[in-house]
Amino acid sequence: MGLDNCPECGKLYVENAARLCPECYRRQEDDAEKVIEYLRDVKKATLEEIHDATGVKHKIILRLLRSGRIVGGVSYPCDSCGSPIEEGRLCDKCSKNILDQIRTEDRHKEHEPEIKTRSRMYGKELDNDKR
Repeated sequence: MGLDNCPECGKLYVENAARLCPECYRRQEDDAEKVIEYLRDVKKATLEEIHDATGVKHKIILRLLRSGRIVGGVSYPCDSCGSPIEEGRLCDKCSKNILDQIRTEDRHKEHEPEIKTRSRMYGKELDNDKR
C-alpha cells in the first residue's frame, strides 16, 4: 500500500479501499446515516431536498446513489440535460440520443470506401560516387 492525498481534505493518508482518509471516511459514513434516516421518513425526495434537510453535499449524495448504498426514491439531474431521473446517469431521451448517434456513425463507416495505405520500402542510400 502506498500513500495518497485525500480527495476531500487533501491530507496525506495510507491508501485504502474507501480512497479517503480515515477522518473523511467517518464523516462520509455519518453523512450516509443522515441521508438514510431522512429517506426512511420521507420515502421520496429530490437531491436538492435531501441536501436542504440534511446538509450533506450533493456530490456525497450522488456517490451514495451510484455506489448503491441508497436505492430508489431519490431523483437527481441527468448528467446531460438536467431532467430528473432516479437511476443511472442519463435520462431515457439522452441515452436514446447517444445510441442513435453511435448507430448513425456506424452506418457512415459502412458506406465509406476503404482507404488503402501504401507500404513503402526503404533501402540503404548509396553514396554519390557509386551512382
